[in-house]
Amino acid sequence: MQLCYGPMGCFTLVIIINSLIASSSGSIKEFKCCTEVSADKINATIIGFRFQKRNPPCVKAVVFETEDGEICSYWKADWVRRTLVQLEQARKSMNQNPTVSTDNNRISTKST
Repeated sequence: MQLCYGPMGCFTLVIIINSLIASSSGSIKEFKCCTEVSADKINATIIGFRFQKRNPPCVKAVVFETEDGEICSYWKADWVRRTLVQLEQARKSMNQNPTVSTDNNRISTKST
C-alpha cells in the first residue's frame, strides 16, 4: 500500500499529520511543580500549604501558599516543621474558635 502519490501527496500527508499533532498538544494540561526548594524562612503571610512528592523533575517539598503566591520550601528545614505544627494547631483551634491569629509568625486563619 502506497501512502503518498507523488511529491504533492507526501507533502499533503506531512501537513495533515503536523496539524493533528499541533491540535492535540493544545489539550495537554500544563503541570506546575517545584523543581527546586529554598531553606530560607518565609516572611509573607502563609495562607495554606500542601505536600509535594518527589516525581522528577519535581522534588519533594512543602509548598506554602502565601499572599504573594506559592513558595517551595525544603521539607526538612526546622522552621518548616515548626510552621506546619503551628498551622495544624491553628486549624484544629479554628474548629472551636472561628478566628485564629499568630502575629509573631504571621500565620492567620480565618473561617468564613
